[in-house]
Amino acid sequence: MRRALSDRSFVFVLALVLSAVLSGPSDVTAAPWPAGAGSSVPISGAENNLSGATWNPESQALWVVRQNGRVWEFTYDSGSQAFELAQSPTLPSEIGSDIESCAQVDHLIPDELYTLSEDDGRLARVVNIGSAATVMAVWNLEVTNNGHALPPETSGDGAEGLEFVPDADLLAAGFRFPDGSVFFGSTRGMGGLIFVGHQIDSRLHVFDVNPDVSEDFVNRGSFQTSSSEIAGLHFDRTSGLMYLWHNPNDVNSLEISTLSSNALVGTLDTLELYDSGMPSGKLEGIALVSRFSCGLFGSADPDRTLFLTRDGGSPNLMAFDDFPCDCTGAVNQNEFDFCSTSGDLSSGCVCLDMDLDGDVDCDDFEPMTFEQCSATTLPTLGPWGYRLLISLVLLGSIRTLTGYSWTLRGPSDPERGPGTGAASER
Repeated sequence: MRRALSDRSFVFVLALVLSAVLSGPSDVTAAPWPAGAGSSVPISGAENNLSGATWNPESQALWVVRQNGRVWEFTYDSGSQAFELAQSPTLPSEIGSDIESCAQVDHLIPDELYTLSEDDGRLARVVNIGSAATVMAVWNLEVTNNGHALPPETSGDGAEGLEFVPDADLLAAGFRFPDGSVFFGSTRGMGGLIFVGHQIDSRLHVFDVNPDVSEDFVNRGSFQTSSSEIAGLHFDRTSGLMYLWHNPNDVNSLEISTLSSNALVGTLDTLELYDSGMPSGKLEGIALVSRFSCGLFGSADPDRTLFLTRDGGSPNLMAFDDFPCDCTGAVNQNEFDFCSTSGDLSSGCVCLDMDLDGDVDCDDFEPMTFEQCSATTLPTLGPWGYRLLISLVLLGSIRTLTGYSWTLRGPSDPERGPGTGAASER
């Protein structure tokens, strides 16, 4: 007797298999803070309300911003082996008040900043900061747009984090919009998307912005993250990782994500989470030197420098020279062996996950220089290729266990019609 397995039943079984194979990273075990106690960076005139920071890997400069619109640019002095003040202008009042964060879109234009005002949700682009600072455009993100609106500041909680992520990094990460729709690239001319971290519900809001026209933007909704609020953002373009600083009730944690949302639509996948032994206090702004700067600016290889700003209290600006460097120039056999067998990305293993697929294996390195990799004879399929291979194996297992086979019927099949499939019992 032959029994037909309906298309719907087959698709349901296939969906179950693929969801198991293609799902994103599972819950991440939190790890202790890896960067030590840190040290203070002297900064005059920022005794209070130092709120945001960003790092430019091209000019090798740190920018920090205070709520009143004053900014500081620091560069590293190899003679004194310390970060020294380069300039400290006050930006035009058109950017708004209560400035909580800053970001740079084009790292080749070092005297241009984007700022975010918490009390009115205003994003602003400021150019020529070193000479005659000018506001080129502003966007009021609290206006309802595309069915979404940035929540207004409520009881002191508002928009705190600001960062830009280029299209290339988003496409490489398999980024999807918060509603699950596929990302094919930004549409407003910025070459990427603006991300805003909010203290209310720890949402990460996404905007497609025209850099040359005020109020021309599309609000693409928001993601849930691992905490209850976001205080600061930093995206490392050399590793494709977003660093989200959380500070609910001055309890600090650091979440690291590829900006994928494979495990659950609308929720960021978390690669790493640090939540114990953390620096204390009202720390709100975060910046991190790129992975190409391992062992520089006071850090010893394989570490790099992470900066935090404090909104009240002292020290106002802190540098942590012992933050893991994503292993550039430091990959060795013992480290690879440990991480490839650990089964997760804790203990600094996230730095070896070069293809950002949630684990450390031979696919992460070209050429395969490690002992167990050089002996591997499997073709280099990449993470998605291997997932597809596993899918086919599992489908074969389903056929064996259920007694069903799936065959394609040609155009002349009068029962199924042209090009359709049918399943039958063997």
